[in-house]
Amino acid sequence: MLYERIPSHREEPTLYFCGRDENLKAGTRYGPVIRDAYVVECCTGGEGGVIINGKEYSVRAGDCYFLMPNDVITHLSGEGETRRGVWCTVDGLQVGRALAEVGITTESPFAPPELFEKIKEQVERMLTWKGNESIGADYHRTAIIYNILGILLESKKRSDGESLIAKAIGIMECDYPTELSVSRLAAEVGLERSYFSVLFKKHTGRSPHSYLNQLRIKKACVLMKEYDYSVSEVAEQVGLESTNFARIFKREIGKTPREYLKV
Repeated sequence: MLYERIPSHREEPTLYFCGRDENLKAGTRYGPVIRDAYVVECCTGGEGGVIINGKEYSVRAGDCYFLMPNDVITHLSGEGETRRGVWCTVDGLQVGRALAEVGITTESPFAPPELFEKIKEQVERMLTWKGNESIGADYHRTAIIYNILGILLESKKRSDGESLIAKAIGIMECDYPTELSVSRLAAEVGLERSYFSVLFKKHTGRSPHSYLNQLRIKKACVLMKEYDYSVSEVAEQVGLESTNFARIFKREIGKTPREYLKV
């Protein structure tokens, strides 16, 4: 397991790395890796896949997808044509908020296909500033990140309710280790608590509290499989009381934490 650690939790968008992949051999596998930042990937040729927290997604030319901080990622190159692409790694709380606003999450990482060319163009522009240390270069790089976020936000074609629920889910994915209450979530998206709960269940099939616990247990499963943490340490990492963790875990997974680790 690789862990790529870089500074995080800045407010404004920041570029850390960018690159171009042109000669990935067929059958190449990279990972698993965990990063502290967001990755924007545009596949320009060939095909392959990406595994996010154990779930595999196919990737082909014309796909643009976003990888979230702290997820377990494995990159795959297909057996046919050489996979090619451009990518950049960025950080900043504003990045997470914008992605949540348009519904791009761990469970739904792909940008709309019609935005591929526009986003790819911006990532390729970023490559021209790679390593440039001239006065103002950081401003140019930050402006390109804002351009990518602007492209996503301007294309948003979801109802206000869908947008608000997507924003709430994005907050959950960022802040699940904290004491995150339903009242706080409702306030963050500008809705009255009761109405927020009804709207959330309408769009997700779960109450906000149930959805948050489900998310926490998914994160707990990753930690339990990849790290040598005790059950109480895992509970603390995902924002649950150790006294309630085993009960919630069994309700969501159907097994106790110890039974799950034996599988």
